[in-house]
Amino acid sequence: MPLNLPSETDQYEPVISIGVAAKKLGISPETLRLYERASLILPYKTRTNRRLYSQKDLDWIRYFRWQITKQKLNFAGVRLLLALIPCWDLKPCTQEERSNCPAYMNGEIVCWSLLEHGSKSCDMDECQKCTVYRTACKAGKLNEIYLSVKN
Repeated sequence: MPLNLPSETDQYEPVISIGVAAKKLGISPETLRLYERASLILPYKTRTNRRLYSQKDLDWIRYFRWQITKQKLNFAGVRLLLALIPCWDLKPCTQEERSNCPAYMNGEIVCWSLLEHGSKSCDMDECQKCTVYRTACKAGKLNEIYLSVKN
């Protein structure tokens, strides 16, 4: 009998409650809310404002917690590394869109933390489903950036 492993798409499905996520990660729900306020994670919110996480979200949280606890980065350091990811290249923006985009103009801002985006393509997307957020949240990407900046 074949083993049915979750597909890549299923791993992005927000189905894990904040309590279950906290328990799986060995942290408190308040810590997850703190990560959200720091723009490190974007949980899906239901119409009743209930937070839901995907398996990829949990993987991402484990990874940046490792950066914080083992590599001794603080939230600002993790955000700065995330801000170095060139969102304008991952979602090809025009030069005009770049010149109006706060994330492009200020290299210390994580694009998904912005209330308004400079690109029309960003305004149409939900950040949780965005190529930039999903690329940043793949474990290892942050490490590549960290090592390139450190060296």
